[in-house]
Amino acid sequence: MMKTEIRILKRPTLKEPRLVGGLPGSGYVAKLVVDHLVKETNAELFAEIYSYSFPPQVMVKEDGTIELMKNELYFAKNRGNGDLIILNGNAQAVSPEGQYELSDKALDFVKELGVKTVYMTAAYITGEHVKKPKIYGTATDLASLREIEKFGVTIMKEGSITGSNGLLFGLAKQKDMTGICLLGETSGYIVDARAAQVVLEVLAKMLDFKVDMTNLENKAKETEKLLKKVEEMERRAMEQQSGFKAPPIKKPLEYIS
Repeated sequence: MMKTEIRILKRPTLKEPRLVGGLPGSGYVAKLVVDHLVKETNAELFAEIYSYSFPPQVMVKEDGTIELMKNELYFAKNRGNGDLIILNGNAQAVSPEGQYELSDKALDFVKELGVKTVYMTAAYITGEHVKKPKIYGTATDLASLREIEKFGVTIMKEGSITGSNGLLFGLAKQKDMTGICLLGETSGYIVDARAAQVVLEVLAKMLDFKVDMTNLENKAKETEKLLKKVEEMERRAMEQQSGFKAPPIKKPLEYIS
């Protein structure tokens, strides 16, 4: 009986590959990062991960067909100082046992392909508006912490990173790989393209490759417009309830990130 299965579609030959991962979580920050990275690097799908630990459902696609819940592995050649393996997916496991099993199997698989460093992305939840999202980070060793600090990353001093986005870089240490996690500051209330954008900008600098941010920038602007409308509706509702006419909003809205 299948618990977790990796279906290999092709076996790429890779040069000094680094794993970059991000699975659905708060604000969809990590998911947006890897979705954008896959698209902009023209990454090629080479493996799919299926598991009984995923939610018991299917996803309906735009063409009306369905797909099972799964994680996917892509590769992109000649990105910076080596190649990239990108871990993407439409779900995380729903049980602690499933989280560990999936993370363990995925790491063993990419290690066989030559991965020595794992870069995971995640959300740093503040629960409130911020004008410009900060980037927080943590790593499995002090040398890596000193390295990511050079890119303006604020080192986490406490807290936890839940789910596969935390486990995948954490378990890397037990497998003699380096693990790094970059977290974008977000309220956690909305799909936060701005937080994803700032994470990807820092990640691209670290790995020394360029990526077009236009699509993420446009998504962030759309969200900001929507939030501005919501704030204006709230302002008018307060006027109606109190009989007091509040002044119009003159300063730019601070987006939720």
